[in-house]
Amino acid sequence: MVEVEVLVKNVEANRLSDQVRDETAVTFDVNASLTETEHETGQFTLKFSITITAQPPVARMDVSGTAKITGEAAEIEAILVSPDQNSPPPVFMNIYQKVYAILYLLSGSLKIPYPSPGLMKVVKMASPNELGAAKTEEKPPPISV
Repeated sequence: MVEVEVLVKNVEANRLSDQVRDETAVTFDVNASLTETEHETGQFTLKFSITITAQPPVARMDVSGTAKITGEAAEIEAILVSPDQNSPPPVFMNIYQKVYAILYLLSGSLKIPYPSPGLMKVVKMASPNELGAAKTEEKPPPISV
């Protein structure tokens, strides 16, 4: 069985407007990147970065860190491959699930709109072959909350 251990190294949240409440209607733009940092037999390490920006621009949250994946080579490869061009790879979905609690708590503390746990279904990312490539700045379509 494959395991994903997430270590959050940096968290930043900014309230960009005083005219916002946690029930304010917003959409979210999500930018994410995964970069391979180490690859050994049975272990794969990724550096990740997730930026969520509310539109209208009332809040921004950034979370980055590393994810250490351990397991059989075939299992690791399976979670690094996107099921289709419009979906993030399962490893990203796993990382997002683990950092979502941080994003939720920050949103409540700053009294800004909460990002949806469903954001992980629409994030656009580089293809698995580009995991070691430079960070891309693709924007998925906005999500209404």
